Amino acid sequence: MIINKNIHVWGGLLLISTLFFPDIKLGDNIPAFQFLDFGLPITVFFIFLNRTKLRLHKYYLIILLFCAYIPITMAVNGRLKASNDYFEIYKLLKFLILIMFFSLLNFQQFSKTWFKPIFIVLVVINLLHFYNIFGFHDLLIQIYGGDHLESFGLNSLKNPATKRMTGLAGNPNTNAVIFGFYMIYFLPLKFNKQRFVWFAVACLMLFLCQSRTAIVAILFLFIITFIFKLSENWKRYRIIILSVTGIYLISWAITTDFFTFQSYSNNVVSNSLMGRIDTWKYLGKMIMDKPIFGYGVNKEFFYSNRLYSENEYILMTWRYGFVGLILYLLIFLIPLRHYIINRKTVEIQKSGILIIGIIMITALTNNPFQERTIMLLIALVFGLIWPFTNNNMNSNGAKD
Repeated sequence: MIINKNIHVWGGLLLISTLFFPDIKLGDNIPAFQFLDFGLPITVFFIFLNRTKLRLHKYYLIILLFCAYIPITMAVNGRLKASNDYFEIYKLLKFLILIMFFSLLNFQQFSKTWFKPIFIVLVVINLLHFYNIFGFHDLLIQIYGGDHLESFGLNSLKNPATKRMTGLAGNPNTNAVIFGFYMIYFLPLKFNKQRFVWFAVACLMLFLCQSRTAIVAILFLFIITFIFKLSENWKRYRIIILSVTGIYLISWAITTDFFTFQSYSNNVVSNSLMGRIDTWKYLGKMIMDKPIFGYGVNKEFFYSNRLYSENEYILMTWRYGFVGLILYLLIFLIPLRHYIINRKTVEIQKSGILIIGIIMITALTNNPFQERTIMLLIALVFGLIWPFTNNNMNSNGAKD
């Protein structure tokens, strides 16, 4: 019982540290670390103590195969001495360890203890930042830094403009995905007034981030819900859709200082989008030259050319060729298949479908899996609610 309690406390601490703690920088040429990285030995220790409870699945082999394939792409491109490239292997191994760790936790116990309190604190902090109450936004710049925080509410000329809530994530797109997770968690597929209130708050916070991709993802989630019949009461579900529309209009007014400025999310054809398209074309031509093994991790290429892939499918193909793209897709498609199959057995499996949906749609114009906060949330979802890995679920996805 003591081990069971401690492992849930440690899981909560990992989630808190990832969502709230700033990155730890040890040097200019070394990637920043999180508390999670320094706590990884403890995480492995908990896995060792509970090793008899682990449900091993061939899915783990896919991740290990990806880890083994990365050095091959590095060798082909003469980059075996590029030490920074090996951190991508480390990130995948960490992802695997986190899935195994969270698979040892009980979803009901963990979610009831941690999810809602953390959400409340996130909302408070983000609102303090958005309105700079008590100079909170200025404090975040000093502690966390980053271009998005420093340019919050300003255009390229440093004049007042539409606000895009970045929060502690330091990036409005990442922040939107975080609240997207909560939006799905609180989504009342079986209508519940109290749950609907929490859902509405998460929805508003997502819209305040003014992330176009996340907003499009939410639209597709409603379509997915309809296609797979995830909601049993369509009439009440229509109320949710109408409410979300109203919440979006409210967020539009708030972020634009009551329509004083042009809404960022409504500006579909922008310089940012056109720049991304040009980059995709450029990287696409390079991919055709090395379609099998790609160019390796090679972060220096993007740094030296000041490029941002802003599409994870293109990034994975450029780095690791089409073989790497397939391995990347399997990371999401294997759990997705099981979530779809088991959606009628356990309610929470439906959330798994929607969460993978928001990640894969967001990956069209962002790199969510490269963002360490999002990677932890994905591992948490796969570990907690995937019936073929979690020791609290039987093989049919039902609670033991």
